[in-house]
Amino acid sequence: MYYPLLTQPYFRHGSETPWGGDKLKAYFGKPSPDDTTGEALEASALPGMSSLVMNGSLAALTLDKVQEKWGEALSGSQDFPLLLKLLDARETLSVQVHPGDAYAQKRHGKRGKTEAWVVLSCDPGAKIAYGLKEGATLADVENGNMEEALNWVKVAPGDVYYVPHGMVHALGAGVQAYEIQQASDVTYRIWDWGRVGKDGKPRELHLEDAKNVVRPELRLSKIGGTTVLCEGGSRTYYVSDENFELCRLNVAGDMPLPEGRMLFLTPLGECELIWGDEVVVMEPLATAVIPAAMKGAMICGNLTALLSSTPGQAALRQELGYRADGVSGLMGPV
Repeated sequence: MYYPLLTQPYFRHGSETPWGGDKLKAYFGKPSPDDTTGEALEASALPGMSSLVMNGSLAALTLDKVQEKWGEALSGSQDFPLLLKLLDARETLSVQVHPGDAYAQKRHGKRGKTEAWVVLSCDPGAKIAYGLKEGATLADVENGNMEEALNWVKVAPGDVYYVPHGMVHALGAGVQAYEIQQASDVTYRIWDWGRVGKDGKPRELHLEDAKNVVRPELRLSKIGGTTVLCEGGSRTYYVSDENFELCRLNVAGDMPLPEGRMLFLTPLGECELIWGDEVVVMEPLATAVIPAAMKGAMICGNLTALLSSTPGQAALRQELGYRADGVSGLMGPV
């Protein structure tokens, strides 16, 4: 009954993402609607922004409807807790911060947002804003003193960054990224580079909320990850917090996929996804949502793939032992 769901993304574009570009189509082959498409929501069940199932008996249903139908068998919970995006930043995104669960629930009746980025491609010299410099405050950002306030970090393809709630951040111009996050659309803009919305007015800022949730002390580094050998290759783990797990699969043959929790599989090269007697060929940067109730799924080929999932912290701590401290969030909240 349960099978891997190949998805077609929901696109945020135009006035929703004035910083977006055309590389989701030009680089990744996505059917994006215009040349200011910033986000492809590859695995989303957000109301009104849900991805579409493209295969099998549930083809043409949105993921939110599949969640209603399959429930815990799909996501492992009563709702759909994660969201996977591909991002194209032609211009630098707004400087922003996200709330944690407690504040977001009280203020909006929604989840908070912690996320992680994998840089897929970028222009030479591209950078991200990754926290505040020591001694800087939100007021410095409000006043436009970006070089003095923001910790700018140059990035390269393959870099991985963890962005916990409360951390000031911005994806820089010329960066295309994979983003796994909690299923939430709550974002507080602090600075937006003078951009205007479709009404011709400056886009709304959310300074009071931002002041309530910012954690200026957060200064993190790029994640090196911890690699373990496994059947069919190796896995490099980057993040395993209370919200999600992120790892890179280094596939050299036939690699069984984890069971008992929902998975988002995104190959960076062509591969086969096999379960039972079924086989489907996945193109680079396609996404498959593998239900928590599924068993026996396997990725086959010689490639790298990204795998995000609901967390399995206890098992991963046991697997990694003393190397567990190389995985963000695994040894406790950041």
